Amino acid sequence: MTLLRAPRLPVSDTGTPPRLTPWRLFWWLATRRKLLAAGVWISAVFSLGLVPVMPIFLSGAVDEGIARHDWGALAAWVGSLVAAGSVVAVSIVVHHRMTVWWRQDASYRAQQLTVAKVGRLGARLRAHATTGDVVSVGITDMRAIGRSIEALAPTVGCAAGIIAVAVLLFATSVSLGLTVFIGVTAVAVLTGPLLGRLQRRYRSYREHVGAITTRSSDIVAGLRVLRGVGGEDAFNESYRRDSQDLKRAGLRIAAPGAWIDTLAAGAPLILLGAVVWQSARLAADHQITVGQMVAAYAYTAALLQPVGWIMSTAMVLMQGHVAAAKICELLRLPEPPRRTDTRPGPPPGAELADPDTGLSLRPGLTVIAAADPQSATEMFDRLAGLSPADAVFGDVPVSDMDPVELRRRVLVADHDAYLYAGTLATVLAGATGERRVVEAVTAACADDVVDALPDGLSTDLGNQARTVSGGQRQRLRLA
Repeated sequence: MTLLRAPRLPVSDTGTPPRLTPWRLFWWLATRRKLLAAGVWISAVFSLGLVPVMPIFLSGAVDEGIARHDWGALAAWVGSLVAAGSVVAVSIVVHHRMTVWWRQDASYRAQQLTVAKVGRLGARLRAHATTGDVVSVGITDMRAIGRSIEALAPTVGCAAGIIAVAVLLFATSVSLGLTVFIGVTAVAVLTGPLLGRLQRRYRSYREHVGAITTRSSDIVAGLRVLRGVGGEDAFNESYRRDSQDLKRAGLRIAAPGAWIDTLAAGAPLILLGAVVWQSARLAADHQITVGQMVAAYAYTAALLQPVGWIMSTAMVLMQGHVAAAKICELLRLPEPPRRTDTRPGPPPGAELADPDTGLSLRPGLTVIAAADPQSATEMFDRLAGLSPADAVFGDVPVSDMDPVELRRRVLVADHDAYLYAGTLATVLAGATGERRVVEAVTAACADDVVDALPDGLSTDLGNQARTVSGGQRQRLRLA
């Protein structure tokens, strides 16, 4: 990957975080593309760190050009200002471009890690995490990780700008430099406890998000049963109560967030007033020049953006820390040990048998009628190795087969499995290509479904294929 080209996603190798702690995971995600991260921070120095020191050109133009009536010096200082502004403009474009790629790489890498973990856990995931926990990680936390990486991008530039301004003010007047240094330190000291409170309240809010997502997924999954037993109103009331708790948790975040915003907006203005008053007195006493007084005002005014940006970054990083903690919880879930004594599967045409029910599946179409749908689901899970059982494939126990081979030869297709948007041919092909689509449609007895569509296999079904009936969707899922 070059600095000026977007990363290829998904990445072929996500890598493995060395230690699963929130800050370590966050830093690991941020530094996978080391060259890109370095480019982001270097461009931040030129795009954001250079802005607060631009008044140095203004000081030179006033003192050496206007005050001395030296139009050559004035032109030189103005030309330098224009050149520096051009560097800043180009750097901002490059910085933003690379920041977007950096954010995408980190969030997508985290997404790949969690999806791979969920795939390895399979049916065992249900014993360790709720649906709401997994959904919240995949949506809320991935979004928070992306925002946090993006917020981290300008910190080096802002810090460089603040340090440069402090150095320039110290060079102009020690008292002016001390004023800025003390003011920035005081803001940092006041912000620390507020950030801690914000993190605790955001963690509580995130727990409520997971709980209400679980509640809503349970309601959707069991809506038909709930209506049948008259429990719909009770679950609606539970969801309403949980949503009110979530709202209150969200409102509790507002107080520390508002105080931090107040400090970010108000403290630099107070600091600006102090610097203007002090520099005016120094200029009146002829301790500094008029150009230096103007520059001192401009330096401090230019600090408004980096100081506010750094404080906003701290707020977003707290959310990123909570999100990384949730991702770590998912990645730390115990996995079954990898077996090295697996056996190859039987030759083609072997029977697949479930001793618990006495069922034996031979090649061809078999229809199974069960009084209890749950018992049928459990049987299929045993046959596919999704739950512990004594099922056998030919003369090989299913539990002894390599999971990769077993998945290739035995696949459970849930009749409620998700159907993605796209043309029917693309949806059915999946990762195998479109060569076997027609064969699969015929095997699933779905030829009439394809014939009824306006463009056949080229018809765009949209999300979840809701343009066809429920029975037609089940046959397409089977295909």
